[in-house]
Amino acid sequence: MIQDYGALIDDLQRQLERLQISIAPQSEPNPEIVKDWRRSLDEIQKFFQSKIINTNLEITPPNLSLQVEIDKQLKMLSVDLSMLQTSRSQATWQKRHQQTCDRFTLLDRYCQMH
Repeated sequence: MIQDYGALIDDLQRQLERLQISIAPQSEPNPEIVKDWRRSLDEIQKFFQSKIINTNLEITPPNLSLQVEIDKQLKMLSVDLSMLQTSRSQATWQKRHQQTCDRFTLLDRYCQMH
């Protein structure tokens, strides 16, 4: 089945948005909930790899560049969540939580550029 590339990017954006909505209001360190977020991100990364990167869809050079950036930011988001999970102090949590939220903003921008 041939999928529409734009629809796949829209789907990716919706998945990221759902995860962002669950992360944004969490203001207290909570390593257990971060485990759930990491599992969700793993699913998003699998979707991105299998449906968007490793496909037979023809991708324009500008979209290919955006794919590379999205891939990089998804990996960085995984690192952000790992660091968030190990945060113990409120100050560290808030700093890393903000970095995570900023990463979502950047990913959203890349998705919109497609």
